[in-house]
Formats: sequence, structure tokens, C-alpha cells
Amino acid sequence: MNTVSVSLENRSYDIKIGADLLPKLHSLVDEVAPATSYFFVLDDGIGSSHGRTAMQSFDEESMMCTIEASESNKTIDSIQKIWTEMLAHGCDRQCSLVAIGGGLIGDVGGFAAATFMRGISLIQVPTTLLAMVDASIGGKTGINLPLQRGEESSVLGKNLAGSFWQPRLVVADVTTLLSLNERQFRCGLAECVKHSMLGHDALLDYMMQHIEEIFDRASTTMIELVTMNAEIKAGIVAEDEREAGKRVLLNLGHTFAHAIEPLPELSLYHGEAVAIGLCAAVTCAEAMGLADAEVVDRTRDMLIKLGLPTRLPVPVGIEELCNLMRSDKKTIDSQLRLVLPTKDGAMLVENVDSSAVGLAWASVGAFA
Repeated sequence: MNTVSVSLENRSYDIKIGADLLPKLHSLVDEVAPATSYFFVLDDGIGSSHGRTAMQSFDEESMMCTIEASESNKTIDSIQKIWTEMLAHGCDRQCSLVAIGGGLIGDVGGFAAATFMRGISLIQVPTTLLAMVDASIGGKTGINLPLQRGEESSVLGKNLAGSFWQPRLVVADVTTLLSLNERQFRCGLAECVKHSMLGHDALLDYMMQHIEEIFDRASTTMIELVTMNAEIKAGIVAEDEREAGKRVLLNLGHTFAHAIEPLPELSLYHGEAVAIGLCAAVTCAEAMGLADAEVVDRTRDMLIKLGLPTRLPVPVGIEELCNLMRSDKKTIDSQLRLVLPTKDGAMLVENVDSSAVGLAWASVGAFA
């Protein structure tokens, strides 16, 4: 088992990464964050498998709430459901919330923990690759809010309400990755590519050298892959907990991704939207002279090798996508701010030229 520490003074915590950790979950939690009771928020798709294994380790009657892991459920209604169930079970401020599932469950469970009785302890137990390498680390929690799309319809804007609420512990059991379908698994690889583009060529090299073992989900390889990504994110979060500076670089590709992920006609998972967003971002960077064709080609080639999309599955209008981008949390006074790749990493660019953004969208299949 590997341990990665997130150093945040009195809010510091560890990320435990290994195989067959779920049966030991209670003992791992008790070492660092014992509580009088535990309330479990579960992806309803794993309640009878990984969820049950984890809860049985606590050897007590389980208090729980299950949530269907779809973006349409990442709303205040799900938070209300969790709060109501917690009150019905007599939970108080000495209770810890244990979120078991993918990034969506971690976000929703984390937001519920941050706000129930003004905040209770949170344990993150990610069961998808995307959640292990990214979403479970750093304390970001959130839900979606409706955005107007045209005159008669709306979509859910990504993570427009939420809080920073650090977990007490993160436990990543890589054996849970064996149950993911291929599409879900590859989504996590998109976030790994993003991390490698922040000046971490060693991660990219590792992925290329072990691509067959990664696709086989070999435990030793997955422990190392998750550890490398966790170390990258933990280091950035330790420097900038609340995204006032360097942490914003973790949003590389995400402003583009958040514009397309909610669109029902695209049916994209988060990691797929991020992959397309990374392609748009490198083209935008090239148009602005921040990156060269080699960076563009390397990014696209890597994503293709990992089986991730590099273009929109169906065309969407550039104007509509640009309007959706302006609702992103990084936008200030309607001025678009983008994290864009460079030859040596990434940087935040203020007041991005609209023609470069349009060219970026066109490069992934949007139309004028």
C-alpha cells in the first residue's frame, strides 16, 4: 500500500492506495478519523458489491443513502435527500460521512458533509479511476445548476455551487477498477493525460511504457499510476488549497469540457469531454503562439492511443458553445480566462482572443 500526503497544516490528510483495501476500510479510518457513527453515501450501482464490502468492514448496522450516478442527479435535490436521511437516522456532528463511488458521488457526498450541521468529517472512497486520480483529492465539492440554453430549454451548468471541504482520509482500492466498463475506465485516463501536460513528462512516459498493463488493469501498475497522479495533484493542492493561484492549472481543458459535457445530444462522460477539451485547448494555444504543432500532435496521438475521443460526436454551433463557456467559474466580468498548454506545462491566459477560441472549437468539429 502506498501513502500520499496532502499537506494543509491542521487539515492535512493521507491518500491510501493499494489492492484489497475495502475489507480493511474501518481499521484504516479508525487510525486517523474515528467517529461515533458513520453514514454512507453510495453509487446505487455498487451498493451490492463494493459498497457492501466497505460497509461490512464497519461491523455495525449501516446508515446509508444511495444516489444514481448521473449528472441530472448532481443537484440540490440529492443533497436534500442525503440531509433528510441523515436526520432520520439521528446523525449528529460526531458522525462521519463516507462517500463510496465515482467523482459524482464524491462531489455530492462531500457537499452534503460540508453543509450538514455546518460540517462533519468526510471520508472519500473512490471506486473509479477518474475519482482516484483527480476528483477525490483536494476538497472540491459541488453540484450543478440550471443554465438557459436558447429561449425554451436549459442544461445543467457544471459544479456552479459547492464548497471546499477537505476529507479526513482518501482510500483508493484499485481492485474496484476491475468492475468498470471500458468506457468508464478510459475516462480516468483523460485526467492522467491532463496531469502529464502540466510539466510531468515522466507520467506520460510511464503511461506509454505500461499501456498494455494499464488496459489489463494490473494491480501493481494501477497502484503506481494512481500514486503518480495523486502526488501531482497533492503537491499542487498543498501550494494552493482554494484555487487562488497554481491550482487553477488543474482546469486545463475543463472550460471547454464543461461547455459540452451537459449537452444531451452529445452523451459524453466527464473524461470524454475532458479529452475533447484538451484537444481544443492545444489548438487554442497554438493559435495564440503558446504551443507548437508538436504539442498538438502529441496530445491528440496520446488520447487516440488511449481510446478517447478527440472530436465532438455530433456538431454543435460555435456561438452556443462560447456562450456556455462564459458561465464557467473562471470567467470574470464576462472575460474568458483559459488554462492553456505550453511547451513546458500550462498557464492561465486572461482575455483570450475569441477568434482563437472559435478556431479551437472548429478543430474538434463545431460549426460556425
